[in-house]
Amino acid sequence: MSVVPQEVVRYDLEKCAETLRSKGFEVRDPGVMVRASRGGIETILYKNGRIMVSPAESKEVVRAIAEEFYAIVESARERP
Repeated sequence: MSVVPQEVVRYDLEKCAETLRSKGFEVRDPGVMVRASRGGIETILYKNGRIMVSPAESKEVVRAIAEEFYAIVESARERP
């Protein structure tokens, strides 16, 4: 299931990868996307803020995961 921000955002994926590693995520491929997993949940973050979550149990669970994930990577958000 994917989550797309309602506003236009951009993320520095290298910074995201560093931040996620520091929070206990296993991080792979900080290129065009960042693949991060923890606790059996894999999350893929794209530069435009789109997040893919797998497995997706329900919209509510995915929404909660996305909110936590966005809070963690907020410091890597690029400002205009």
